[in-house]
Amino acid sequence: MAGARGFSTLERFELKYHIPVSWADRIGSLIAPYCEEDYYSKITPGGFYWITNLYLDSPRWTFLNWKKAGLLDRFNMRVRTYGEHPDPEGVFHFEVKRKIKSVCYKSRATIKGAKPSVVFNQSPEHWHAKSERDVKYLKDFLYKTTLHNAKPRLLTQYKRRAWFGITEEYSRVTIDTGMRFREENGFDYSVNPQYMHSTGLPKFFAPACDAVLELKCPCSQVPFWMIDLIKILNLKQGGFSKFGNAAAEWMRVYENPRGFKTPLYTSLAGNFF
Repeated sequence: MAGARGFSTLERFELKYHIPVSWADRIGSLIAPYCEEDYYSKITPGGFYWITNLYLDSPRWTFLNWKKAGLLDRFNMRVRTYGEHPDPEGVFHFEVKRKIKSVCYKSRATIKGAKPSVVFNQSPEHWHAKSERDVKYLKDFLYKTTLHNAKPRLLTQYKRRAWFGITEEYSRVTIDTGMRFREENGFDYSVNPQYMHSTGLPKFFAPACDAVLELKCPCSQVPFWMIDLIKILNLKQGGFSKFGNAAAEWMRVYENPRGFKTPLYTSLAGNFF
């Protein structure tokens, strides 16, 4: 799996654990002999940088329903970029994340210097793709969106601190916190924190936890230091779906508006017009 850091396809285990975000420095110290910090973590004060994902799904939430039904072979689709306020013509990764039983398969195609909508609105020569391989995966991405009538649904964000293993071809440790989302039906990546809804809520985490630790490695090569980390911290595996939890909150916020009281200022405004 050489060159996995700039991967186009990746096959891996993903083990998730709920932890207090305050453990981040300790985890960094424990894995320091075997890992180096991610580039974005190195250049960001405090080590946590923003990731912004635009998730696609059908009007009937096809991908989400596959997950809820526990299908042994399923996938979701997203367009990823970086930063709390992403450059609208920066770097965008079109990703299909497929899960077969307990194994994750992730494909990625990258464009740079164009808005992500260009892939849907223009021909391949205008895509600003990095390589012919990226064009191939972008075409597959487009095929899947057409097949399943998938369109932009949710814009999600979270802060991540990450490390890469230095003793294996591919291994990765990430800590994610501060999950939030808003509805997005186009390709607008602008973010006003005031209008973002939290999915970093206690109901989504184990008690006293506010972050998700993920250990990622090839199925055939689980590093010994990962096993040691699990034992030292007495970690208990627990799931967390950023897309699934955001969709659950979306349904609460947008599909059940009667659950929310009309703000006072709206009532007052009616007295003046």
